[in-house]
Amino acid sequence: MTDVLPVAELVHAIAGRARLRIVRRRGDGVFFAAMASGLSTIPGVREVDVRPLTGSILVQHDASLEDIGAAARAARLFVLDDARSVTSPAPAAPLDPGTVIGLGLGAVAVWQLLQGRILPPAITLAWYAATLTGLLSQADKPTPAGFQPAWRAALSPAHDAARRPRSA
Repeated sequence: MTDVLPVAELVHAIAGRARLRIVRRRGDGVFFAAMASGLSTIPGVREVDVRPLTGSILVQHDASLEDIGAAARAARLFVLDDARSVTSPAPAAPLDPGTVIGLGLGAVAVWQLLQGRILPPAITLAWYAATLTGLLSQADKPTPAGFQPAWRAALSPAHDAARRPRSA
């Protein structure tokens, strides 16, 4: 009866260092302790660090990965997966819709400015663009206690008087 060797996926590799992952044996401390002692005996392997919780094996080495993979297979430790996921590109970062729309509005504002349409279109578009991209955000700026804009202070007494209920 033949035992099927676990498949080790190459997660990351740089010169002299490789991270392997054996997903199916994740959490098996005894298995990963055996992997650490078995890999340590392979010529060209300097240091082995295992993380059973994540199923990860960090191998620091002087030999090529192909030689280490062949030696691990011969020692019946694991089979190194040839599908190198190391070269796959990183996923693109998601774009913030407010920033994208703000940048678009900023470009249209510049275009309107170059066309000579300064007052209504260019300034309005630039204002919206700056607001959406966070350039005009006031939330992170401290304001003095009791500060009120001048226009608000001028309207405040009249506004307050108009809102008071009339006494009979």
